[in-house]
Amino acid sequence: MGTDSWKGHVNGILYAVQFDSALDEAVVTRVADGVAAGHYPGDRAGTRDALDQALRYPGPLNDQAETHHSEDDIRAFLRRLSAALASTPPQG
Repeated sequence: MGTDSWKGHVNGILYAVQFDSALDEAVVTRVADGVAAGHYPGDRAGTRDALDQALRYPGPLNDQAETHHSEDDIRAFLRRLSAALASTPPQG
C-alpha cells in the first residue's frame, strides 16, 4: 500500500472524528464498528494495514484532514483503533 493509499484511509477516519472532543474508547468503538459495517473504504484488514503504515510514518498524520487533536493523541487513537479492529470478529 503506497503512501497515498494509507493516507486516504487515515484522512477518512480523521475527518469522521474531527468534531469529537476526545478520542476516547467510545470513538474507537464507533469507528471500528463503522469499518466493520463498511462505512469506511476498505475492510478491517486493509484498514489495519493502513493504520500500521501510518503509525510507522515519521511525518505528521494530521496534515491534510486537520483536527484539533494533537499528533500524540491521534497516534494513540490509531493504535487503539488498530487493536480494536484486530479483536473485532468478522461480520457475516
